[in-house]
Amino acid sequence: MDFYSDRPAVVILAAGLSGRMGVPKHDLRFSEEATFLDHIIRVYQKFMASQIVLVINDRDDFSRYYYEKGLKIVINKHPEFGRFHSIQLGLKEIKDVSVFIQNIDNPFVSPGLLMTLEREIEEAHYAVPVYEGKGGHPVLLSQKIVQKVEENYKKDEQLNNVLKNFDRKDVPMHDPYILVNINTEENYRKYFTHV
Repeated sequence: MDFYSDRPAVVILAAGLSGRMGVPKHDLRFSEEATFLDHIIRVYQKFMASQIVLVINDRDDFSRYYYEKGLKIVINKHPEFGRFHSIQLGLKEIKDVSVFIQNIDNPFVSPGLLMTLEREIEEAHYAVPVYEGKGGHPVLLSQKIVQKVEENYKKDEQLNNVLKNFDRKDVPMHDPYILVNINTEENYRKYFTHV
């Protein structure tokens, strides 16, 4: 991974307890060959991310990912504290590069989307993919604000509220899937009838 040391990193958030879904989201099938988490990891590997940090809970089974080359696993022992706590835990593992914040329930990510955000962030503090005026996922945090987000806010904060204090770059995309969140079985069936 040293060859890509100046590339953006990613924090993959998979510590939630999937209460509305009823089963762990990381184990949902994205395709016949891959789960949501498999697919997301492969996309960031193809993108040549400098670091891939996976934040998990200590209740679901992530055992096979401990053998994934180049993957740093961080355990959030308090998922009840919320998503921002997971973000902070993940960011502590990353130094001196920009960072994508990738939710497990936003699986429609691609190397092309990531490259566009990387190219377009310019001097902004963070970049957001936008479809028809609505912000989507993943968000790319610039190196300038990673440490501030990690250190300067309480663990129960909301990322959207934190980012209001920084300069945002909207990046228009012709991709409605950047808005999709898979939070319920109904959501899943809508987009994954084939698996």
